[in-house]
Amino acid sequence: MQNDDTISSESALPVRLVEQSVEQTAEQAPKADQQPRESGWVNPRIPIRWRWTGLVGFAVTLAVLVLYVIVLDVEHDAWINSQAAQAELQVDRLTDEFKLPMLSGSSSETDIIAQRFMDKVPAVLGMLIRFPDGQVIAFGSIKVSDRTSKGVLKKLHATKTVVQLPVKTLWYAKSVMYDKTSMGTVAVRFSERAWAEMAGKLSQTIFVAAVLVVLFSSLLVYWIAGRMAHPIEMLAAAAAKVSDGDYTVQLPEQGNDELSDALRQFNEMVRGLAHKEELRGVFGRYLNPKLVSDVFESADAEMKSRKQEVSVLFADMVCFAHFSESTDTAKVVTVLNQYFELFHRIVTHYGGHVDKYIGDAVMAVFNHPENDQHHVRHAALAGLAMVQACQKLGLNGGEGEPIRFRVGLNSGQAIVGNIGAAQRLEYTVIGDAVNVASRMAGLGDGDKLIMSRHNFDLLGDGFEFCSIGMCDIKGISQPLEVGMVYLESQEARQAIEDMVDATRLDSQAASEGQRDA
Repeated sequence: MQNDDTISSESALPVRLVEQSVEQTAEQAPKADQQPRESGWVNPRIPIRWRWTGLVGFAVTLAVLVLYVIVLDVEHDAWINSQAAQAELQVDRLTDEFKLPMLSGSSSETDIIAQRFMDKVPAVLGMLIRFPDGQVIAFGSIKVSDRTSKGVLKKLHATKTVVQLPVKTLWYAKSVMYDKTSMGTVAVRFSERAWAEMAGKLSQTIFVAAVLVVLFSSLLVYWIAGRMAHPIEMLAAAAAKVSDGDYTVQLPEQGNDELSDALRQFNEMVRGLAHKEELRGVFGRYLNPKLVSDVFESADAEMKSRKQEVSVLFADMVCFAHFSESTDTAKVVTVLNQYFELFHRIVTHYGGHVDKYIGDAVMAVFNHPENDQHHVRHAALAGLAMVQACQKLGLNGGEGEPIRFRVGLNSGQAIVGNIGAAQRLEYTVIGDAVNVASRMAGLGDGDKLIMSRHNFDLLGDGFEFCSIGMCDIKGISQPLEVGMVYLESQEARQAIEDMVDATRLDSQAASEGQRDA
């Protein structure tokens, strides 16, 4: 039989107000983070004030960078426009001076005018002149064979007005015209040093301003976040006390914001937990922890008896008396626990719950306490999985014979209610539906799911019924057609087998964990 420990609590819980300093709560709050994790990696604890400081600092820095890019782009466009206006005047005058020398074909005078222009305008790095016959002359630091010069010459074309060439550097060009005839095209290369100096000064100014803004905003946010984190740290420390079973903790409910609302709700939660702890002492007499949890969730102090449609599944060991007599006591308990652990997990997987353990037998109920409109089908799947689990586990008895379980299923109306003495109660199901399920288990010879034809018709598609004839069932006036139930499709059988394998592995892991502990 399964035993439940009764959990008692004090009838009255004193309430006290506690307010801890930030230093005290900071020491207590990290307890959860200090617990070892299975993955072997612990997430570092970063206080909320540092999180907010880092977030705001990052946001401000990002905003300054975006603003810097925008300002730099605007200033660059403005400088380019200013440079273009100056270049237009200078190149226009230069082409006018080139008219007479180029008309007379005097290359020496052309060179003098070009050199004098570059001396007068320091921003000019050099120039190219391409004549109609294809001849190209370079002045200053510009060479015709340079890659840049070749790229400029590809873009250079005859133009009556000053234009900026579509290249990366600043080139402005205009044709020397005489009587609507081009005598050559001049391209002038202007320096960008002035913009580099301007951009450097602008970047330095923005950097200093950004540092000051980020520093001031970070300090301000750190201070504000610290004040906001104080109630949260108190809440974390109080939650740690509650997790240790101290339901007397109460936090000061000051203020009128979201944090104060959280503190008030926490106090309400603690008072509710204290009340449920009192109820747990009353309902600790019930064997089924699931039912006790349902009572706590519904805040119902009394569970009334009623009739309800349920499916009851029984499984008991074949030749248990012989096995227990010929086997060591410790091994008997170990073997039963292995099978019952698997059965419990299988029943839970299909939405039922283990109502009780009766020596070598287990009784499971479906559609109670949780409603399940397909409870008959789920109970049948659980029964087939239990049969499969017995075969998978493959344990042998004292004389080497395989251990098998008889599995029986029945559904019908049953009484759900309190059974027992005033000091020890059991909330369980009783009635013909339960008795017939027990009788069904007794009809099998092991590793078979036995049920009546009437219940089989409620299963739906996917099952096969192999009749073993009409049987007289004790307590039932009319004989019932009884048979063994199987799954029809290989896919369904494989799904059952996969579920059993996963359940068996989980069960083994849990057992090993308990032994290690």
